[in-house]
Amino acid sequence: MQTIEKVSPFTTGWWDMFLDTTQNLSATAVFQDCMSRHETHLMRGYVLQILQTLAKLRTNQYGYRVYIEGKQLTSHEMSLVYDNPPYDDEELEDWVARVFGDKKFGMILNLGEKFNAELSKNIALKTAPYLEKIGFPVEGINFSIFIGNYDKTPLGIHKDPPGQDVMHFHLGPGDKVMYTWSKEEYEELTKTIGKQDLDQLLPYAQEFSFGEGDMYFMPEGEYHIGKQDGLSVAVTFWRYNHTRYKLVSKLLNVIFSQFAKKGDALLPTDTRALGDVSGLDDSLSILEIPEDLAKMNLRELLSAAYSDLRYSIHSNAGYRTSPFVKKEEVSFSSTDLIQVAAPYKIHYKPSPNNEKLQVFVRGIKLEFTNFPCIHLAIDKLNEGAPLQVEDFLNTLDQEWDAEIGHYILGLLYKNNGVVRLNN
Repeated sequence: MQTIEKVSPFTTGWWDMFLDTTQNLSATAVFQDCMSRHETHLMRGYVLQILQTLAKLRTNQYGYRVYIEGKQLTSHEMSLVYDNPPYDDEELEDWVARVFGDKKFGMILNLGEKFNAELSKNIALKTAPYLEKIGFPVEGINFSIFIGNYDKTPLGIHKDPPGQDVMHFHLGPGDKVMYTWSKEEYEELTKTIGKQDLDQLLPYAQEFSFGEGDMYFMPEGEYHIGKQDGLSVAVTFWRYNHTRYKLVSKLLNVIFSQFAKKGDALLPTDTRALGDVSGLDDSLSILEIPEDLAKMNLRELLSAAYSDLRYSIHSNAGYRTSPFVKKEEVSFSSTDLIQVAAPYKIHYKPSPNNEKLQVFVRGIKLEFTNFPCIHLAIDKLNEGAPLQVEDFLNTLDQEWDAEIGHYILGLLYKNNGVVRLNN
């Protein structure tokens, strides 16, 4: 087991040691005391706030699932959790006792970065020097949240999909042990041992113990299962580098979902001659491709979609999913202080015909007419210093009505790219 002691956690030097210890992301390791008890307690509070949000939404979307005594709750049974969200300022242990009593339970949420601005910011700041070193994964990053007092991972012994390695930020309060097997070893062992026969497989596993404030890294491709005695919370940070086939499939789906108009009209029988394909023309009319893309071939359309994907991920500190758009209407006074929502940056590029400015805010693509003054306004925000609204508006064309500047600022704010400092 590796321990880092002399370098401050999550600095550039620390990440150098991380990459050395993990043999450039190929070896499992534990890094102790990366987070203070104050920070882990604060982060557990953010997780409870996420549970409050999910209770309001009453949804099992986003990979949200709950297990009690090893059995996953049905949609109807999830009312137990939806109807009993954490109280404001309630401690994790108190909420668990109130809802689950002395039962063993486990909770899993994917796409955790979508729900809590402070938790997402915390993880993004920690990993920024790391991502500067190795680059953003092609399909981005998400983090999952695990909560529970289960004796072993509800999913059993399993291997995550190819191309996904994981950092496990352990928020405690309880400790955890992870058991791992290489792909080759596990598949050889399970020729004669049941695939979920933990008692028989455990003697062959590597064991990694970690506690509150530690971080555990596991490369892709390892079979694993977690065990614990007490209650704990973890945020797990996943990089997505999938196959070329999956990437191209995703880009094709992006193109289709953007430009294909839905409809339920049934097709008539095609009675044309066998070599006559004009019967497809009517179906192709559902494709509403913008003028600046309409003359592109398939390869060029895929390249445009890939460019959008990269800009989206880079504007969102690497995260695959965007936070919810703010619903409340907001009006700014000229003396309000605003600031880009660090550590995120607003990115932009011209449209293929150069008429539009495509602006990427926390993974969301916005379009404006391509005026140079909008470039200047975004560049000013990206400098990161607090800025009065009046100064932001002054970077725009002074012949414009002030409402135009307020409209642009409002869109950046609603899409979580800008914060107001004097709420």
